[in-house]
Amino acid sequence: MKRLASFFQTFRDDEQGSMAIELLLVVPILLWVFLSTFVYFDVFRVETNAVRATITLAEMFSREDTVNSTYLNSAESVLQTLTFEENDPDFRVTVYTFNESDDEFRVVWSRRRGDGIAQNLTNADLADLRAAGRIPDMDNFDQNIYIETRTDYNAPFNIGLGPFTVTNLEDLTFTNDMIIRPRGVRLCFERNNGTSICGPGS
Repeated sequence: MKRLASFFQTFRDDEQGSMAIELLLVVPILLWVFLSTFVYFDVFRVETNAVRATITLAEMFSREDTVNSTYLNSAESVLQTLTFEENDPDFRVTVYTFNESDDEFRVVWSRRRGDGIAQNLTNADLADLRAAGRIPDMDNFDQNIYIETRTDYNAPFNIGLGPFTVTNLEDLTFTNDMIIRPRGVRLCFERNNGTSICGPGS
C-alpha cells in the first residue's frame, strides 16, 4: 500500500514530459474551442441580422401607399444585403384586414419572393394564426402588414456539439415575422396591368 501511495506521489510531483506530445494533445482541443466559439458567434450574428432585416422590411412597406412587383424585387435585394448570406433569403408580405360582420381576418393581397416560401398567405392561414394568438385584434376594415422572412444558414465548420448535433448546422433556418400598421390608411398592390388591390373602403 505504501508503495502504491509512493508511486502516485512520485507521479504527481514529476515535472518531466515531452513538449511535442503535450502539444499534440492540446492543439486539437484548442483548435476545437476556437472553431466552436467562432461558429456560435457566427450563428448569433446571422440571427441578429435576420431579425433586423425583418424589421427594416416592415418599416419600408409601412411607409408606402402603393407597391408593385418592382418594389418587391428591390425589397428582396435589400433583404439579401442586410443578411449578408450566400443563400438568397425569402420573404412574404401580406396585407390583411378584419371583417367585423363575419368576425374574421381576410387577406387583401399577399406576395412572396424566393423559393423557401411555397405560397401566398390565405384566409385559412390567418385563421390559424388567430387561433394561435399570433395576430392582434383590429377594428373593422383596418389594415395590417404581415412580414415574414426566412434565412438559411450553413456553418463554415461542423463542430458537432449541443443543439446542432442533429442538424450539423447544415440546414439551420431562421424564420422571423412582424406585424406593422401602415402609416397611411392602407397599402395597395399595383398589378402589371395598372389596376390596384387596396381592400375594403378603397
